[in-house]
Amino acid sequence: MKRQAFGMIFAIIILVIVATLGILSLKLSSSTLNTTTNQHIAIQLDLYLDSTIELAILYIQRNGFKFVEGSATQQRPNVMAPIVKSINYGANGEYRFTYKMTPLVNIDDPLSNDSDEIKQTKVNTMVLDVSGYVVNPVTNQTFRVTKRQVVKP
Repeated sequence: MKRQAFGMIFAIIILVIVATLGILSLKLSSSTLNTTTNQHIAIQLDLYLDSTIELAILYIQRNGFKFVEGSATQQRPNVMAPIVKSINYGANGEYRFTYKMTPLVNIDDPLSNDSDEIKQTKVNTMVLDVSGYVVNPVTNQTFRVTKRQVVKP
C-alpha cells in the first residue's frame, strides 16, 4: 500500500515538473520572437532611413529648390519654404517616412555679392529632417526613428 501511494505522489510531482518546464519554454519562445522582431524592425528602420536620405538628395540634385516638382520651367513662389515629402516602404507600406528639406541660406538676398556658381552651391545646401515609424505586428508597439543633418548634394 505504501508503494502505490509513493508511486502516485511521484507521478504527480513529475507531471508538475513537466508542466512547469512546458510553460517556461512557451514564455521563452514568445520572448525570443519579440526580441527577434524588434531587432528586425530596428534594422529595417535604419536601412529605410538611409534610403530616404538618398532619395531626398536625388530630388534636390534633379529639381533643386527653385522649381516646382514635375516642371522645370515654373518657379516656386517662396524659394525658402521647406519641401515636405512622404514615402512608404514595405510590402504593405507599413514603414512610413516623411522628410522635410529646408534651404540653409537665402540665395535671393539682395545684399549678397556671390557669383552664380556660389549661389547654386548655396541653394542646394539644405537641412534635412527625416522621421519614420512602424507598428510592430506582434506587440502593436510603435517604433520611431528621426534624423537631422545638413546635406550638400
